[in-house]
This record gives sequence, C-alpha cells and structure tokens, in this order.
Amino acid sequence: MPEDLEQRIARLEAVREIERLKIRYAEICDAGYDLTAMAEIFTDDVVWDGGPELGRHEGKQAVLDFFAGAPSRITWALHYMIAASVEIDDGGETAGGSWYLLQPCTIAADEGPRAVLGMSRYADRFRRESGRWLLSEINVDVQTESPLDEGWVKKRFLAG
Repeated sequence: MPEDLEQRIARLEAVREIERLKIRYAEICDAGYDLTAMAEIFTDDVVWDGGPELGRHEGKQAVLDFFAGAPSRITWALHYMIAASVEIDDGGETAGGSWYLLQPCTIAADEGPRAVLGMSRYADRFRRESGRWLLSEINVDVQTESPLDEGWVKKRFLAG
C-alpha cells in the first residue's frame, strides 16, 4: 500500500534530521573532538569501525576513549561530508546512510606537522531513541591519508 502524505513527509524529515546529525558529528570533530558533545550524538552501544587504519571501538565509552586521543594526532581538520544517501528502514526507527569524506588536515608526525589529504567512505547506521536520531554505527573505509607534499601517487598513506 502506498504511503500517505503524512508518512512521506515524516520520512523526508527523518532523512534531513539524519543529514544534520552527520554534519554535527563533523563539526564536533573539526572543533577539537569535544567528548561531551560527541556523547550526545551516539547510542550507548555505538560501534565506530575505522578498519585496519583506525581500529574498531565498541560501546560509547570505548568510542569516546578513542576520540580523546584524536587531538594529539589530528591537530586541525575540516570534514567535508559529500554525496549523502540516507534510507529510512521500514518502521521508521532505524536508518542507514553513506557519505564520502574529503578531509584536509594537519597530522602530528615524528618529523613535525604534516599537511594531509584524507579521503574515505562512510557507511553508517542510525537509530531513533526518545524521539531523536542518534549514530549507532560508523564504518569508515579509509581510501587515502596522503601527505600533500608527496600526493597519493607517491605515498598513499602517511604511515608506510
């Protein structure tokens, strides 16, 4: 049976709220990883999986512990979340979304600060709790974290 207008509007509003949530995540990261603000956008059972490059962290406290160390590694960054695609699951209480990330940043390296361009793909899950959307799973597929002075053709990853 086709959705009525009210259901269609509710889905569109949910998509927009999730897109804003992902932008809020980027803003928090770019402003120095405020752990209090970050805790407000995650479910208690959140999983943050950065693959072999960044590791897998399960549960809100483990994810916050991971981000507590981020400012010592990434001293400046801008997360450009592009090409959003959000799908609300049947029932309207969970959703999936994907983004591409273009991230110029400064990384603290042994030889001093390095200008780096990171490119990744995000595949995320979201859940409505107490009437608002939260991040329940973040999967980051890091494609490159390349020093700008060398480029990704010469050096695809800063470490290595």
